[in-house]
Amino acid sequence: MLNILYEDDTLIFINKPAGIVVQQRMHHPDEPWLHAEVTKYTNPAYLMQRLDRGTSGVMFFSKNSDLNVRLTRQFERKRIRKRYLALCEGELAERQTIDAPLARVGAIKFAVREEGKTAITHVHPLHATPRGSLLDITLETGRTHQIRVHLAAIGHALAGDWLYGVRDDVRPMLHAAEIEMTHPLTNQQLRVAAPLPDDFLEEANRRGIVIAGGHDRPLQDAAK
Repeated sequence: MLNILYEDDTLIFINKPAGIVVQQRMHHPDEPWLHAEVTKYTNPAYLMQRLDRGTSGVMFFSKNSDLNVRLTRQFERKRIRKRYLALCEGELAERQTIDAPLARVGAIKFAVREEGKTAITHVHPLHATPRGSLLDITLETGRTHQIRVHLAAIGHALAGDWLYGVRDDVRPMLHAAEIEMTHPLTNQQLRVAAPLPDDFLEEANRRGIVIAGGHDRPLQDAAK
């Protein structure tokens, strides 16, 4: 069952659960994927962005191919703003910008490399403890695994990150909390937010981080 956050005749925003891939994988033909579920509900549905399998949160699809060029232009001009909430290892208390190029170093792995593509991540700590920190993250670029690699590179890998971190958990604690954009048809500002999932809140609580408002206030600077 799809968790629809917003829908009109042009766009549909989905709250993606962790653990499902967005597109079909070549060597896993029987594995469910989100795009297929969306097209069962509304067709056509054009994929405009991606999230990693382990990432939860908001993402959107277009219903109108005539408007896709307008959406692509917004991405190119960095007018679609995406914000994430993350739990990282260790105490990360200072706001910072990570400007470090990324390159592929394996079949599924990326790393900071001088010859890589430009990648810029803005990190705003909301609550920092020695057991872990809650971060509000915005991106200037959208490279594969960007948040995961950048946080690992500064010694604060995502909690539960089996590829770049220190713990072999179910999934990295990364949640796509909000998308803000200009509606391609009405030209009005559109902001869609996704509530935090249970596993994220439980992991935060386990680390002594209480998120005020719980599920329903994913982007308030209200950690206490």
